[in-house]
This record gives sequence, structure tokens and C-alpha cells, in this order.
Amino acid sequence: MMNSVVLPKCMGDESLNSYTDELSDLARNAHEAHLLGPWLIARVAESEGAEVTWFSKAMFIATLNDVQVFFWDVRSNESAVGGKIATHKLFTHRFLDRGNVSKPRYKVVHSAEGAANFAAKLAKPVVVKPIKGTRGRGVSLGLSDKSEIVDAYHKAKSSIGVLVEEQVSGIEYRFFVLGGQVLSVLGKNPAHVIGDGTRSVSKLVDAKNELRALNPRLMTSLIPKDEWVEQNLSKQALTWESIPAEGQEVVLRHEANISLGADSFDATDSVPEIAKQVAVEAVTSIPGLDWAGVDVMVDTSDESEPAAYIIEVNTGPGIGGHHFPMRGAPRDLATPIWRRAYEKQKALATTFSITPIHTSPPVSCQRLVSIEGKVQGVGYRKWLRREAAVMNIQGWVRNRQNGTVQAVFKGDRTKVEQLLGKLHFGPKAASVAKVSATSHSRSLKHSGFIILKTR
Repeated sequence: MMNSVVLPKCMGDESLNSYTDELSDLARNAHEAHLLGPWLIARVAESEGAEVTWFSKAMFIATLNDVQVFFWDVRSNESAVGGKIATHKLFTHRFLDRGNVSKPRYKVVHSAEGAANFAAKLAKPVVVKPIKGTRGRGVSLGLSDKSEIVDAYHKAKSSIGVLVEEQVSGIEYRFFVLGGQVLSVLGKNPAHVIGDGTRSVSKLVDAKNELRALNPRLMTSLIPKDEWVEQNLSKQALTWESIPAEGQEVVLRHEANISLGADSFDATDSVPEIAKQVAVEAVTSIPGLDWAGVDVMVDTSDESEPAAYIIEVNTGPGIGGHHFPMRGAPRDLATPIWRRAYEKQKALATTFSITPIHTSPPVSCQRLVSIEGKVQGVGYRKWLRREAAVMNIQGWVRNRQNGTVQAVFKGDRTKVEQLLGKLHFGPKAASVAKVSATSHSRSLKHSGFIILKTR
């Protein structure tokens, strides 16, 4: 686990973590090539002797003692069934029902009128959301007015219906559960600044963004200076040039969304045990899941009897926020995730393999490759030239008039096979449907790896 330095009082925030240590520097520099979560896990795997091969920014395979462990983001040998259930909000509700897990009341509706009627029956604000989806797309919160509910229904509408949920009160936290235990709890405060009596709102936001830029998780989630913030400032009779009094809190946004500038803080030791119990029950109720991120609404208005409600189960949770909270103790999740994935894979009778490792191939080989799919006009050839150069593979690549991409690879067999594995993913904009490879004996007339004209 990293060490964090506590800053002196700044902007009214006396406990902001400063990330200037070696791990933080490495993480900030790595973000162009890899996503933070899988990079943290791969780093642990390498520190324990594993050989890591990357296939994209989010995917890698780690090999240790002939055991191969594949990671896609922070997912590894998790249940595919459990993953599908967790991405389908209705199925998640049904399995949580089977486990008698505490959560909001809900109903699937197929008309705007049905959504409004269910909200009227609850006599409480509701949340309207798509049955399938991620990252809050199409989700509308705190709706009471019928016209708002109707608009939200059409925003979330799909052929399989729309989910209407009772909106429960409290504070939302992200719990990380692994092996039946809560390892970390992350809280989020909506974007805000604290006045110091001398600086304008604009300067306070700039100063806070400078601190966020030091944080490997928050560096790509600075507080935006947009129309939504301006509207919230106006409601507080403020502008960008207003100078808040010392200690005055200025609310910039109301969503507790880190990507929109929310502060993150470690809450592992402060949330009630009932909330941890509910989070564990949620993961246990979904077949095959061993670890997941669980969004839980925690209501402590009655301190003698706190309540907790499951909002969502996420099988691909970001762990960077737990490693690099803006406030509080960092929590190392990468190490237990890697070790559990490795031990589970080792226990299997056969290991997952992308490339054969138990053969004795010739030192060098040459392959003629054809790649089909959305692979032209997406930077595929330039991406492939960079990948080949990194792996010291010679050859060429070109577009074909039939819409495919063709290439020849020559080099160390292991490296060639690794590059063949990467072809299935390509650059971000590509969508690969098929990769075919055959032996190729024609001599290359050049060194290095070049791009040829379309043919």
C-alpha cells in the first residue's frame, strides 16, 4: 500500500491527500497506455514473479508457474452468468429478491402511464432507468411530477421495458466485496469548493483541479467549468468571479459523480456493519460472483437502526478510486484481486491459454495474416506498425480493396503469436470480426515494419 502525504489546510479542506510518491508518478504516466485498475493488478502480478502480456489498455494475461490468468479490466475467472445477470437490472432485482437482500421497491413498466401510476402508488420520488445499461446512461433521479416521469420514461424506453424504482434516502457508497468480505468502501461528495475570503470561485476551482491532477484516479476527472455549474452558482447568487467568505461551501454540482468533479473519500471504517452485511449478501446472491463493486444507499437518520439498500452490482468496478482516494486511507485492492484470481485459476484442472506455451517451435517464423471487420479508416495499420516495432517484428501491412487488412509478420515465434492475439482487438475505433493466419515463405525485401499501398 502506498504512503500518502497529508496537506496543510488548503481551501478549507484540511485532509486532502497529496499523491507525489513513486507509485503515483508511475500510475499517472501509465494512463495513456493502460487503464488504471488493470495496470495496478498487473503491477502486483509482475512483483510476484508473473510475466505479463498486454492485449489492449484493459486486457492482459499474467503467467506464473505455468498458470495463466486472464484479466479484462478487473474481471478475471468470474462467472459469465453472474456477469450477465449484473448488467441486466431486472435480473439483478430478481436474484436479490431470491436472496432476500434489502433494496428499493421496483416495477417493470411498458408505458409512460404505467410508470406514472407506479410512482403514484408509492407516493414517493422515483428513479426511472433502462433495464440494461451502464454509467448512468438514461437514468433519471428524484422524480415526483407526472410530466417529469413521462419524459424520463421516454428517455429510458426500450423494447424490454423500463425500470421504475422507489428512491431511497441516504448517502451512496461504493463497497468492494471479495471472497465474502468488504475490503474497501469509497464515499463521494458532490463537486464543491470552500471559500477562503480572498479567491474567486473560478480560482478556487482551478486550485482544486491542480490537486486533482496529482491524483492518478482524479487526474482525468477535473471539475468542469460548464453551464451546469453556472446554473448552480446562480441559484446561490454567485458567479465565477464571486469571492466566497472564509469557510463558505459553494456547491458546484449535485451529482456524487467522480467523473464530474466529486471528491472521493475512504469510508471503510465509518459505515455501519449492516451496510457491509447487505453488500456481501448482494454479491453472494448472484451465481458465480466472487468479487464485485456494490453501490449501497446508507441511511443513518435513525442512528439506533441504520438502513442500507442495494442500488447496483457492478462486475467491472474501477479500483483506482480505492487506491487513490482524495481523502483518507488508501486501500490496496489489486493485491487481493490478483492473488485470489491466481489461486482460483491454479485450482482448475486446465488453464486458460491464448497462446500455446508447452511446445518447442522453431526460433523464427513467418505468417501471412488477414483481418476482417471494421478495420479500415480506424488507424489499424498505424496501430499495427507501432505494436510490431515494440515487439521487434518485421514485415508489412496494407489495406485490401475488399475491405480487409493484410499483413506479414516475421520474427521470434513467441512474439509473432502474441501479436496475432492482439490483432483481435486493435485500436479503440476498430471492430475485428475475424483473424486468419497461414505460413508464409516469400522473402521480405526490406527491414523493419512498413505500411504498403492498398491493393
